[in-house]
Amino acid sequence: MSAGPPASEQGSASRPSVRGLLHLLRVRALRRLVYVRVLCAFGDGAFQGALAVLVLFSPERQTNPADIALGFVVLLLPYSVVGPFAGALLDRWSRRRVIVWANLIRCALVGIVALQIAADLPNIVLFVTALLIMGVGRFVGSGLSASMPHTVAKDSLVGANALATTSGAIATAIGGGYAIALRGLLGESSGRIAIITATVLLFYLAAALIATRFRLMELGPDETDEPAQTMRAVLQGFASGLHHVIARPTVGLAVLVVMAVRFCFGLCTMVVLLLFQKHFTEGMWVLRPGPTGIAEVLAVGALGVFGGAVVTAPVVRRLGRTRWLVILLTAVSIIVLAFGGLFTIWSTLVTTFAVGFAYQSSKVCMDSVVQADSDDAFVGRVFALYDTANNLSYVLAFCLGVLIVPPQGNGLGAVILVAAVFLATGWGYGWAMLRLTRRPGRPVTVLAHSESAPPDRTE
Repeated sequence: MSAGPPASEQGSASRPSVRGLLHLLRVRALRRLVYVRVLCAFGDGAFQGALAVLVLFSPERQTNPADIALGFVVLLLPYSVVGPFAGALLDRWSRRRVIVWANLIRCALVGIVALQIAADLPNIVLFVTALLIMGVGRFVGSGLSASMPHTVAKDSLVGANALATTSGAIATAIGGGYAIALRGLLGESSGRIAIITATVLLFYLAAALIATRFRLMELGPDETDEPAQTMRAVLQGFASGLHHVIARPTVGLAVLVVMAVRFCFGLCTMVVLLLFQKHFTEGMWVLRPGPTGIAEVLAVGALGVFGGAVVTAPVVRRLGRTRWLVILLTAVSIIVLAFGGLFTIWSTLVTTFAVGFAYQSSKVCMDSVVQADSDDAFVGRVFALYDTANNLSYVLAFCLGVLIVPPQGNGLGAVILVAAVFLATGWGYGWAMLRLTRRPGRPVTVLAHSESAPPDRTE
């Protein structure tokens, strides 16, 4: 299915150019897309939180780094397997229809997982169904990102991404806290965890209902260059998306930056889980170890994400993306070295805030580059490839963590590695963008929205 005339006739000129949070929220299509993202993200966080409570903090289980890594590999494997195929279909089918049906399918699968938990089935059975849920979720995540340029003009994408992705990240953290809080209220029995899991389908259902309010082709694609045969288009999705990324160096650099930051985020996640499970045994003031401490970390991480979103757009207007990323990633590498290796609850929270801030700010910047510098006919495949690469680096972080993170989580090697990757990423991106902007004969269109044009007029 290719886009019909109504979508293409609207064109980018009809998409509003706005700045400031209040003005962005007045854009009905963007506001509706944010609602869908928030509900989906809350459901994702609650689902993952319920599984974490079941697997990590059950009294009868003793989890080690390899077990945690295996759990995350299983949950994130669909991002790598399904991503390229999702992208090809998102550049071919109505993205609105894909988002609606993917959420409805997830509703059914979450109900199945809840029944499996209530029946005390082995973890491997739960993970298989979780694989399906996360795999279908790839269509939702990539679809929402690919749809963003259909709600606002290109010069408003930084602010729109700051609003949408930050709202989603905070909703994910709150969703995880929701599952942990319900566990504290209802108890740890399988039946109670099954009830918590079953509530997740309500959020996916609400997201599907809101998405139906978009017109069929309102979210694109406006055009398609894919073969007429669906299967052939799916099989070519990965190759064509990769080719487009290579042809647009600013897009390729954006993908590499977020991969590196995502790797750091993953390694930090593993360290934090082990610290609160085994290393921290006593609380400090209101700070607590165990599942309660994890909920506090989620809250602090959400604050960091929110701070990154609020600060990014105005700072980018003043400094430009490249200069801001160099400063940001250099600063966070210093913070990680200074606080990450102390291995106390308060220093872990400081590090969590900084890493969350850096991750969200860099992702807001790079998402806008990918959206602005990718053709609409390719943006679904590019974002699917983008998400796939990011989550492969996340999985790689957990696999490497098995080798370098001790069972208690208090390993300096991981801290030093994270700081080094942040520093190398910031300075590497700055050097690469300097080379691109000074290279003779570089087509203006490649850099038009990434660096050579005036900073984005958003926020």
